[in-house]
Order: sequence, then C-alpha cells, then structure tokens
Amino acid sequence: MNELQSGLFAQQVRERLEAAGVFWLYKGKPRKDAPHALLTSGSHSNGYVNVGQVLKEQPETRKVFAEYILAVLHQAGYKKSFDRVVGADTSSTDLARDIATIAKVDYIRMLKTEYSKDKRQVWHSSNIQLRERESILHIEELITTSFSALQVREGIRRANPGKEINFVPFLPVVVERSNPDDRIIVVEDSKILPLLRLCIRNYEPNDCPYCAIGSMAIKPKQGDNWLKLTT
Repeated sequence: MNELQSGLFAQQVRERLEAAGVFWLYKGKPRKDAPHALLTSGSHSNGYVNVGQVLKEQPETRKVFAEYILAVLHQAGYKKSFDRVVGADTSSTDLARDIATIAKVDYIRMLKTEYSKDKRQVWHSSNIQLRERESILHIEELITTSFSALQVREGIRRANPGKEINFVPFLPVVVERSNPDDRIIVVEDSKILPLLRLCIRNYEPNDCPYCAIGSMAIKPKQGDNWLKLTT
C-alpha cells in the first residue's frame, strides 16, 4: 500500500470522527484533575471511539469509508473479485451493505443475539444460502479484540454446514484499537487492514494507573461527561 495514501486515509478518518464528537484520547500523563473513560464493558481506558454511531447517523461518511476500504484492499494487493460482503451486527451491517452495493455483489446480514450470556452473531433468515466456493469479504467498523469477528465467521459456518467457505485473506476495518502490547495482526488467515490505527489501552479498574493517581472514570456519553473529557 502506498504509505502517503494510507496516511491520508487515516488523517481523513480521524478528522471525520473528531468532527462527529465520537473520538477522544487522553492527553499527557495521568492527572487527578483530568478524568478518563469508563467503557460499557466496565473497563477503564485512555481513549474512546464510537465508529458505529457515525456509520448509523452519517450515511455520506459511511459511503466514504466504504470507498476507502475498497481502495486499501486493492492497494494491499488483492486484485480478485469477491461474491459477498459481511460485517458484524449491528454497527457494521450498513457499512457491509454499502461496500456490497459499490462492488455490485450481495451482502450477508448477521444478527447479534445472546445464548447463556454469550453474545453470538447468527445467520439472518433473509440471506440467500451460500453457493459452493463463494468468496466472502469480511469487514468490521472497529477491532478491539477478535471476538466479534470470530463470532461472525462461526455464525456463517454454523448456517452452512459442509460447505467450503472462503474468506478474503484481508479483513479491512475502519479503526483498529487493540492493545498495543498485544496487537491483533490477523483473524484466522485474514490480515487486518485498518484505515486508522489507534494506540489506546484498556485497564481493569483495580489495575488502572489513572485511578491510582486520583483521576475519575466517567462514561463518555453520559450527561456533560464528553465536555469534561475533551476540555
């Protein structure tokens, strides 16, 4: 991939996320007077990005990201065609559909559900059954761990037993924010292709260096917390 163009994609993605008010990074060292983020998972973090919100609320930006994803896939050396596009429900569904529309192929709709407190991605009943040897482009709006992406693939296989399923050997994502010390490089045999890679760390509350210094953990989108974080 051309480094200049790759950097341009990253810059433009970051600018759009910042303009939408869904992107924040802690500045400097932990300080008592500067709060940090409390995530939905219960973890604490020095960064926050809600790509899914932008994709749902700004269809034009979503289309731009879809075009970027196809561009970086081509620049990474993948010149072959693919038959379908899939992304995790719910935040990546519309992005996958837009990419499929641009590429003039079908998309696979997944459905997020829960069994015994385990979140799963299952095959939606509206999907056309896979034909033999179809290739699937798997995309995601955000990668923190590989859990959701693996659930998507497991859901497809469960719904198509006995069929040979071929995933494109690249998995493009809008934002990759996995732990810098344990960076996710591949999901199965598909190399991660991020439009924007962020250095964000998550901490358990009992092991949080920000809490240790007296910084308060707050939910970014609750009340006026966003203002507290960004100022």
